[in-house]
Amino acid sequence: MKTIIYDCEILKAVPSQFSYCEKGIKYCSGWKDHARMGISVMAVYDYTEDRYRVFCEDNKDEFATLCASRDLFVGFNSIPFDNALLAATPGWFCPPEEKCYDLLRETWIAAGLEPAYAKKTHGGFGLAAMSETSFGKSKTGNGALAPVEWQRGKVGNVVDYCLNDVWLTKRLFDAALAGTPIINPKDQSTLTLRKPE
Repeated sequence: MKTIIYDCEILKAVPSQFSYCEKGIKYCSGWKDHARMGISVMAVYDYTEDRYRVFCEDNKDEFATLCASRDLFVGFNSIPFDNALLAATPGWFCPPEEKCYDLLRETWIAAGLEPAYAKKTHGGFGLAAMSETSFGKSKTGNGALAPVEWQRGKVGNVVDYCLNDVWLTKRLFDAALAGTPIINPKDQSTLTLRKPE
């Protein structure tokens, strides 16, 4: 199957209720304001070519070209976030949901939860927690800080962070493909994710 792993970083920061808004930084209104977030960078791992790729505003058409020849789009929390962001950002291709495999949703299902987020039961399954308990590897940054760093000109840091998230997502997906259990970060039980059809 022709598959890619993908992850987006946002351009405008999300204001936090716990901190002030920094002068000179552009903000959207919140985590659901996909239309005003913008995309700074998208990182991709392409199984067909066995390589990582980076897409920004100047080469976003190449992402659409790549997607036209791929069958499966894999991400972590990608359907409610990355896809919503792509659909709301002019000029970016958004994979159709029926061709998407969202590892976070699949993890919830494997843990006996519903595929839609519920605050009381679905927390604690983030990419950092999943990767740390299953592989001893962690994220290299924070998605909320990525747009601040981007706007401060720390582009390399954000690209590196996004690529690392794709690498961690790929490790989880490879486990799912192999039928290898991953570790539930909430209770240390093992979870076997559904293989994509």
